[in-house]
Amino acid sequence: MISNLKAEDQHKHARGGGFVANTASVADTCFVAEHALVYGTAVLTGNVKVLDLAQVSGKARLSGKVVVSGNYWLDHGEYKGNEHFRKNERVQEKQTRIR
Repeated sequence: MISNLKAEDQHKHARGGGFVANTASVADTCFVAEHALVYGTAVLTGNVKVLDLAQVSGKARLSGKVVVSGNYWLDHGEYKGNEHFRKNERVQEKQTRIR
């Protein structure tokens, strides 16, 4: 669920079950994984895949076979074709960092 939006302002995408804000546009042919998020005014068309914990937001425009995975956050720009955005940084909790 997108934490800063009310439940009625978002929905689960039919392919994958990830949350999509009602202000974003995601084609039925795209895949949004269960823990992935799409919000803002992002537009996804074609066979775009948002996987893992990835987020697409802002004014991002994705089409073709673009893949966003890991914990990558893509929030602007226009991307077409076969591009793959991947980031798998380890996110530590505050208690771990201050030891």
